[in-house]
Amino acid sequence: MIDRKKTILITGASGMLGLKLINVLKKRYKVIALYHSNGQHINDIMKLATDIGDAKTVTALKKQIEKIDVVIHCAAVTEVNKCELNPALCRKVNITGAKNIRDLASFYKAKFIYISTPMIFSGERGNYRENSETKPLNLYGQTKLKAEKMVVGYSNTLIIRSNPIGIRPPGAHPSFIQWFVERARKNESFTLFSDVVINPISTQTLAAILVKIIGYFKPGIIHLGSHDRVNKADIWRYIVKNFPKFSVPVTSLSVTKTEAAKIADRPKEMWLNVAKAEKLGYRVSSWKREVSLVLRDLKI
Repeated sequence: MIDRKKTILITGASGMLGLKLINVLKKRYKVIALYHSNGQHINDIMKLATDIGDAKTVTALKKQIEKIDVVIHCAAVTEVNKCELNPALCRKVNITGAKNIRDLASFYKAKFIYISTPMIFSGERGNYRENSETKPLNLYGQTKLKAEKMVVGYSNTLIIRSNPIGIRPPGAHPSFIQWFVERARKNESFTLFSDVVINPISTQTLAAILVKIIGYFKPGIIHLGSHDRVNKADIWRYIVKNFPKFSVPVTSLSVTKTEAAKIADRPKEMWLNVAKAEKLGYRVSSWKREVSLVLRDLKI
């Protein structure tokens, strides 16, 4: 359904999910993009370079934007080690930024969709439900959980937790699938996590579900992901089948024994229970299908 009278504001619009959302939603709605960097990748819509962590900058948007019906808040510092190494920036973007954008949504009486993460959980057992106990192991997870607790105070809020996979634009830190593909193309040896388990959802599938959610919005919390789970080592094995000339060894280690773990702890079992989403009609296919959609975007 096309509704040009409805305005969707997307934050983090030049990121992995943001760009995919723009491509999907601009066909149906008026879309406004807020971005911090890499704005050259956003085309054919209104785009505004914005420091969401600065309240005055966000408040000034009211002079430029006539109306907003739905806010999809994707913006965040998502790199786990970057958060540990620059905690002030992490808190500014992930907590203060979320508050500022929530307040903007409140001003316009807009529906607010907050994109969160399984990293708010400890990763001890997986199969996390929407009401499972939270226990983040690193600063990234802590800031996202704090933001969740803050934005849920706005009654028109839906929190979506997922393990999204996709591609980031040139100039941005590559996604782990892009990184895998680059190693395969260059025939380079590397070390990967053998015990990080997720149920991924491609940005393409997530964007399609968000179109449905906009039409049938209901506040609360929902988990989205593939109906099956996989560890990242098996994702690599699935991807490398497309590169028969790859011939160098790849080392698998527990995430607790990698160099990255010296900076920040990482949860292992990050897969989510998606029974609620499936009951609502938001069923996602297998992890292989979701990975294949990303590979197709990479023309593999």
